[in-house]
Amino acid sequence: MHAVALPEGRRKSVGFAYVLWACFGLLGLHRLYLGHVLSAAGMAAITLVSLPLIWSGLGLLGLVAAGSWALADALLIPGMTKDSNGAPAVAEAPTVEALA
Repeated sequence: MHAVALPEGRRKSVGFAYVLWACFGLLGLHRLYLGHVLSAAGMAAITLVSLPLIWSGLGLLGLVAAGSWALADALLIPGMTKDSNGAPAVAEAPTVEALA
């Protein structure tokens, strides 16, 4: 899927994504904001299923998994924001015509 550049007024904010991550990181609202709907739903499902099972090993395991995922997202948010704003994730190599 190719990202399309958004107009300046509709661009996603890294700062707001971090606020969502800090407040609702285990529920994946930062991912939903950045357009990663399926992974946000998966993260929320793991958290919501794990909460009633907190006293069993499965609930604790689920919360550890969602927490680890949320911590990893702290490093991934800038790249996810660039992707949702339409910026290329990796710079393209120059072509022969551009070098000549």
